[in-house]
Amino acid sequence: MTRSKLNSARRADWKKNLVWTVVTFVIMGVLFMAIERKKNAAITKVSISIKGIKGGKNLVSKKGIKTMFRNYLGYDLESSLIHDLDLMDMEMMLEADERIKESEVYVDNKDRLYIAILQREPIVRVFNKDKTSFYLDSEGLEIPSYKGSTIRVPVASGNIDEYESGFLESKKKNNLQDVFAVAKHVHQDEFLTALVEQINVQDDGEIMLVPKIGRQKIAMGKIDIEDSEEMIRRFDLMKQMYKEGMKHTGWREHGILKLHYDMKNPDYSVIFATKREKD
Repeated sequence: MTRSKLNSARRADWKKNLVWTVVTFVIMGVLFMAIERKKNAAITKVSISIKGIKGGKNLVSKKGIKTMFRNYLGYDLESSLIHDLDLMDMEMMLEADERIKESEVYVDNKDRLYIAILQREPIVRVFNKDKTSFYLDSEGLEIPSYKGSTIRVPVASGNIDEYESGFLESKKKNNLQDVFAVAKHVHQDEFLTALVEQINVQDDGEIMLVPKIGRQKIAMGKIDIEDSEEMIRRFDLMKQMYKEGMKHTGWREHGILKLHYDMKNPDYSVIFATKREKD
């Protein structure tokens, strides 16, 4: 290649590099200006979505979420500037609330603030022997009961031990484990959900169920959480009785239905029905 051609090629490369350098700086400048505009922009709209729980009721409300942020930030979300909001910190604040399982907070390209909330799912409301009231969710975690947030789930009452963190994994006997096992099975079964109103723990540790219909009670006996199959068999026996047996024997004449399932001899599994005393 001659010297003149080599110089021409070098000038062409230099011009190409210069063009790309200018383009890069222009793009960086535009991005910087966009970021600065975004940081100094005001929130144009606040949108809060709360995924409902079974039964249509909510543990938290949109108004309550806005109040939480007002107390946390010291001002309303609607008057916020984007650069004043730490979105990750906002998510952590929400998830510190026992009623909230997951949250997502983000700002879209139109400066709208979106807050999405997944609530914990209560499966039973507990009134223990000290008259303390709280919910248990599907993972066995405690959810405080707040005024005005009543959820339609079975109520557990009677001689129930206090809630302790990690009680499900604890080797120490706590009959709240029994309550949770029964409540979770009821929650997962559509028929039982429609049937069971109350779970009562007797002084001797036996479980008594109170249905939503009829006046009879169902004696489940003592629950062995290490043997979930037996508990399931008892529930199956009860469902069979309600679906098939009750239509023949009648509802009113029974006071207590006592379930007994013999794992070794399933043919001897029966329901003992005690007649109701006359009023």
